[in-house]
Amino acid sequence: MKHLLCSSCKHPNPVKSEYQTFCEACGKKLPNTFSDWRQAHPMASFEEFRETVGVTIKAPKKNIFGAWMKQQTMPQNRGKVIIFFTLLFVCIATAGTLFGKRAVYSLLYPKVPKSTLFANWTTATIGRQPMTISTPLKLWVHDEPVKPEDAGKITYAKSFRNEDGGGVQIAVSMHTYSDSIGNTLEGAEAVSRNDLKNNTELTDIQTTPVPVLISGLPGSLEEGTYLYKGAIRLGYSNLVIVRGKSRWQIHINYRDDDPNGQEVARRVLKSVKIK
Repeated sequence: MKHLLCSSCKHPNPVKSEYQTFCEACGKKLPNTFSDWRQAHPMASFEEFRETVGVTIKAPKKNIFGAWMKQQTMPQNRGKVIIFFTLLFVCIATAGTLFGKRAVYSLLYPKVPKSTLFANWTTATIGRQPMTISTPLKLWVHDEPVKPEDAGKITYAKSFRNEDGGGVQIAVSMHTYSDSIGNTLEGAEAVSRNDLKNNTELTDIQTTPVPVLISGLPGSLEEGTYLYKGAIRLGYSNLVIVRGKSRWQIHINYRDDDPNGQEVARRVLKSVKIK
């Protein structure tokens, strides 16, 4: 359908007759009428006038969403709408929290770059009872105060760990116990296992312990995985070594889906030597 637009009120007037002169909305004379146009085009027909001067008005798009919302806000449907949006909000909030946490911890625990396996590793000798260990990341002193219940039991304590991440975390601790305290491998294993279980940030711990010998000394190696803060699964290796009154522990963790991290942990533990 072709229309003539009124210059006064912009009303689109359907072109129906060659005698159409006034706007059907405001009553004012239309700017283009067939009689006026015919003077400049004496041989033209009314159909040519309609196709040449008339304009096509596009029908407005139907607002389907608006119509649906209008229907849903009717009194008989309001209860359903409230329940629907409540459930939707809960689902979005739950998904956002879960996937948001995963995204954050994925950034905090990136995968170990392949280049780490071929970089120059540093061999450090640490502790009063010397232990050597090779790592791709520098270990820094991170001593922590001895627990009050262990104050009379431990005569020497030292802790080290890396600070620059790199996709793997390496923590080394050494303790020397007083003569009145027994220091067995079984006891060291139990303490290490309880520390994991009592850590509220770790859940779903899956582990397999195996006996090992490090520089001829008895040790226990636990390898497994745990869920960290309910967001990301980490693989870990925990090595405990005992000699006399001295105890060493090396704990390494990395992303469970990272084979490079697992290889770094294997090489670090293989480098450990007690002098």
